[in-house]
Amino acid sequence: MSYHLLVFAPAAAPKEAAAFGLWFQAQTEWPEHHDYEDPAVATLSLKAWCLDMMQRFPPQSGPYREELPPEDKSLLADYSIGRNIVFVAVQLPQAKAALALARALAAQHCVGVYEASESPPAVRLPDGNNGLQTAFDCKPDMG
Repeated sequence: MSYHLLVFAPAAAPKEAAAFGLWFQAQTEWPEHHDYEDPAVATLSLKAWCLDMMQRFPPQSGPYREELPPEDKSLLADYSIGRNIVFVAVQLPQAKAALALARALAAQHCVGVYEASESPPAVRLPDGNNGLQTAFDCKPDMG
């Protein structure tokens, strides 16, 4: 099992729970015609977030995969990258650290976070003061 996060460009996502759920489902059908392992396809803010996240949680595959993976293999993460989203899966022992880093980097890079594996799942958006605020809680079946 793994722990899932979706980081997204706030301007691209709906601002209410039901519409966000539909948008999330559409995004994770991977409708874009490009490689989903390269941060170059994402918005500048998402690319910056992703590259910073990859320094602590290196990707298992793709152009930024390290030749020599970390000694602790539980740090490896799966990234699926679209124009307006980055979907990340980490191993459960790394969930707390990954969530803390994802939030900190999201605030720094002004992107939103959908905490898909939290209970209840929540959407957090930049608050304009270098932090995040909960936009809304989601139904557990959204993600």
